[in-house]
Amino acid sequence: MVKEYSTREFKETYTNTSVDDTYLFRTGYEDFFCLRLEDIVSYANVPILPSKEKSHSILYVTNGVYEFKKGNKPYKIKTNEIIVIPAGEVFSVDVIAENLKGFAMHFSPTYIIDSVSAISVLNNFEFLLPFTNSHFTSITHKALIVNIFKRLNELYMESVDKNASLITNYILVLLYELKKKYTTLNLHTSSTYERLSHRFKQVLFQNFKKLHRTSEYAKLLKISPNHLNKALKAATDKSPKQWINETLVLEAKYLLHKTDLNINEIAFELGLNDPSYFSRLFKRMEGATPSEYRNRIEKSYI
Repeated sequence: MVKEYSTREFKETYTNTSVDDTYLFRTGYEDFFCLRLEDIVSYANVPILPSKEKSHSILYVTNGVYEFKKGNKPYKIKTNEIIVIPAGEVFSVDVIAENLKGFAMHFSPTYIIDSVSAISVLNNFEFLLPFTNSHFTSITHKALIVNIFKRLNELYMESVDKNASLITNYILVLLYELKKKYTTLNLHTSSTYERLSHRFKQVLFQNFKKLHRTSEYAKLLKISPNHLNKALKAATDKSPKQWINETLVLEAKYLLHKTDLNINEIAFELGLNDPSYFSRLFKRMEGATPSEYRNRIEKSYI
């Protein structure tokens, strides 16, 4: 089974202990960090076995080539190219070139959804979802992209907590720049199943609070439920029902964190008229009831 790491676990497993003497991993790095690749590559413990992280990663190469696998597909990220490794995506690295330069940025999904609804983020930035084409080549506006990463690095090194609003806004600017490239990138390279999965996710994010059945989305897309299930499994390795449930729970986590709605009210907000079903669904997917999840959040702020 592929290990899923928190940022702290990954750092402790795949960087040698001498990295702690550099003060590169500062307070708050579990939620966000942006580091220069040339500052950290010498501390990496490779090979990195097939792994998942609970945070999103964005790597921008300014010199050299970064070779790794995302899923089973090998990638070579060259100068002026970006790769996004979404949270939950399997990746592995055999070697890291000594002349590699650029930036590595990590941020937890909740770091963004503290400010913006999770569904708004996913609706705008599909490349933050696993199983998407997230290799961005021939980056335009290179000077802008470099400056964004440099500024994020400066803000991180100064203080994650004090600069949270600025950091979030710079991340969103970067994501919107990538979104422009992503639309063009996938227009020509996606398979039929991938294009259908893209359309499904669009209608899902628009309708998840009122439509909860695979058949309802199949009807919107004018295809059979069986065809939709086959396409989604082929393109994303998940069924439509898994996508629906994960989207509901993701939005529930945002509502539990950022609102004072009680559990019944959150269930109704999500279009679930049976609060007990909502609680069972949440616990099955998160390993905790909605109330337990909210209590954990509240304790983390004490």
